[in-house]
Amino acid sequence: MRKLLGSLLLALYTTVALGQANTAPAKSWQTVFFDSPTVALPRLTAAAIQHSAQLQSMEVGKAISEQDLKIVKRQILGGVGVVGNYTYGNQGTIGVYNPTSPGFERGRNTGLYAAGVSVALPLIQVLSRNTLIKKEQLNYQRNELTRKEQENQLRQQVIQLYQNVVLAKKLLTLQQESYVTVQTNYKLAEKQFRQGQLTLPELSEATNQLNQSAMSQETARNQYDTSFMILEEVVGTTISSLMQTP
Repeated sequence: MRKLLGSLLLALYTTVALGQANTAPAKSWQTVFFDSPTVALPRLTAAAIQHSAQLQSMEVGKAISEQDLKIVKRQILGGVGVVGNYTYGNQGTIGVYNPTSPGFERGRNTGLYAAGVSVALPLIQVLSRNTLIKKEQLNYQRNELTRKEQENQLRQQVIQLYQNVVLAKKLLTLQQESYVTVQTNYKLAEKQFRQGQLTLPELSEATNQLNQSAMSQETARNQYDTSFMILEEVVGTTISSLMQTP
């Protein structure tokens, strides 16, 4: 029994040592993403804000509010008009006939121009102008506050999704290390069974542990891949390219 325990510990130590020696260096984008959240999170958040269709719709609503405010301010000009008139003929017939008047010439046809400005404003329009302007200004402020609130919610969502990816990566790493250990133990148990040092029930137990460890590893891998893809969907681009941005 001591020999078996010593063999298992030696195999475990050798496997871990070889695993550490053969570990490939992390890529630059992975180093930024997993080890530098102060760099990764602002990039992820900026990309998510730019990609968000809801925030883009709110920007359009804010632009519409700006135009409505301009229309209300100019609405009072709708009651102001410029009029012009031109008549041609014997203008003398328009006044009282006076032959003794200097410059009067009966039957002379001339042209007459007339121009002016007319103002016709409903009293309710004049009195409510400031109120309508204030209303549109409040609508604009409300749209801006709604947009900021949505942007804050998106920031919180990105933070949560980022933490999910980091946690899933750590769980996957632990499950991978555990699987290597269980797999090594199973190989030793299988060898000892062939040599008659292990019973069939003990070999079956080692097999069950190997299967459970393999299933746990695949589950952790699926959770990591899913959380990673969800984050990429929110930011609208691949994380690897986003982390390589200078």
